[in-house]
Amino acid sequence: MSKSNRVDPAVFRRASILVAEGDRALRRALRDVLLGMGFPTIYVSGTQADTLRQIGEREPSVILLDNSLPGGNGLALTRRLRQHGGMYSQSPIVLMIAAPDVGLVAAARDAGVNEIVVKPVSMEALVLRLMHVLKAPRPFIRSTGFVGPDRRRLGERRTGERRNHPAGGLRQERRQRPSRRTGHDRRHSA
Repeated sequence: MSKSNRVDPAVFRRASILVAEGDRALRRALRDVLLGMGFPTIYVSGTQADTLRQIGEREPSVILLDNSLPGGNGLALTRRLRQHGGMYSQSPIVLMIAAPDVGLVAAARDAGVNEIVVKPVSMEALVLRLMHVLKAPRPFIRSTGFVGPDRRRLGERRTGERRNHPAGGLRQERRQRPSRRTGHDRRHSA
């Protein structure tokens, strides 16, 4: 696990979270899990209108948002927050989706969602997604047609660099690992 992916409970202890979930029992269960993770302040909401109100009043560090929230879907709410341009337009959003498919995941990414977690929510997935948005957030992009976190992940950026390589994606020579003793490239030390 990379350094940025390691679980650091101190990150949670410094953050507040808004749980926007329509199902009361799941909302309570998520609140209990988040308390156990170390979040000192947890706000809960059951509707889109209440979620918008609480975002303005409570200023949560992160929003855990159900895609099928009563009063509107999570994607529409995310777009609304991102396009608003106010101080909450860059709030990290972790979207909960019950039945994801490729189209819905792409739409969530394009709406400006930071992370997605599949329902029923696993504790491990939730911890990792929250660590991503709180400990190692992606840069925020504001351009024509898109407002949200950078849609590429580090691995995808590296792949993109290879595609743009002058050799058309194929390397002419195999890259050698640096020597453990000297740190120099082995090709040049022979």
